[in-house]
Amino acid sequence: MPPISDGRFGAELRRHRMSAGLSLRQLAPLVLSSRGHLHDLESGRRHPTVDLAGRLDDALHTSGLLSGMLHPAPTSDDPNRLAYVTQHPRRLDPETLHILGEMLAAHRRLEDTLGSTPLIPTIRTQLDLVTTLVAESAGGLRQQVVDLAAQWAQFGGWLYAASDRRRLASRWYGTALEWGTEAGNADMVATVLSMRGHLAWSERRPGPLIGLSAAAVRQPASSGVRAIATQQQARGHALTGEANVAIDLLDRATELNEAAMQAPDREPPWIYFHSAAYLTMQRGLAYRLLGWNAQAIEYLRLGLTGLPAGSSAAAWTGPYLLHLAAALVDNGNVGEALDVYERVLALGHATHTVSLVDQVEAAVRALSARR
Repeated sequence: MPPISDGRFGAELRRHRMSAGLSLRQLAPLVLSSRGHLHDLESGRRHPTVDLAGRLDDALHTSGLLSGMLHPAPTSDDPNRLAYVTQHPRRLDPETLHILGEMLAAHRRLEDTLGSTPLIPTIRTQLDLVTTLVAESAGGLRQQVVDLAAQWAQFGGWLYAASDRRRLASRWYGTALEWGTEAGNADMVATVLSMRGHLAWSERRPGPLIGLSAAAVRQPASSGVRAIATQQQARGHALTGEANVAIDLLDRATELNEAAMQAPDREPPWIYFHSAAYLTMQRGLAYRLLGWNAQAIEYLRLGLTGLPAGSSAAAWTGPYLLHLAAALVDNGNVGEALDVYERVLALGHATHTVSLVDQVEAAVRALSARR
């Protein structure tokens, strides 16, 4: 399987090429490539191979920088077993299911580092595989198959949502809901309802945001899953200006989070990012929506600072940083806000999250027009 490239690869290639004073046409023969192929690498339309990245490092004297931006795609320790099941899906066994579960966990960790967009080509392959496995599965293993497949579908939906491809996100969330329901996995059902609510949040539709989040809370799911849905429901009420309801729900989410911390083994693996710091950020976001900028700044900063190292540079932190910057501007702290915008811009480039880059550029332009 080809490597997954860091979202900054194209920009770094272009920067070093220009520093070397080389055009694409001049660089191409030095690395046994073509001008068009190199152009596609710089624009992100194509992804480099390990060999080409090495030749680019040699030609541009980058001391292995470009090669270091390639990450091996998560693979199985037993690729032959996985290849066999791909060709013979009815021969699926528990060991192969375990391998697919480990690969899913590895993809989740990689997404925190690289962002959603670079993973999508790889994920398409896995989604095709689990779809085939569900279609061909029958008998005693089927419940386990649809349970794991629902987790892959939910992850695929999240990647598409985070990459601003909402139609595909909605499709895969729907598939995850179907498979999770068949598997009898209340945590998955609640999670997908909540994530459909998150799609409504991204479109600023408070009705389905509140309603779907409340539906998730009603499921017999884990405390952590219901905590996430409850804080999202609070955000919907903050969006409509219902301060008292929002604060009550945030307090309830805190209680649920404390219960989750008492029984961590009860929590599903896909909410590994959830923590007290995450809830603190949610409270800060709700305060921002209510126009309480001083409190928003305090809680957003506190939550962002408290995130574990593996999550602090994840693309999903970008919107919280944007709200922090906007609150700082409204509070008169323009210099600090610009520092935060720079951080988000770097994050957007690092994770290839175009929406973050676009929002920063628009915010900075608007800020310049006001000054």
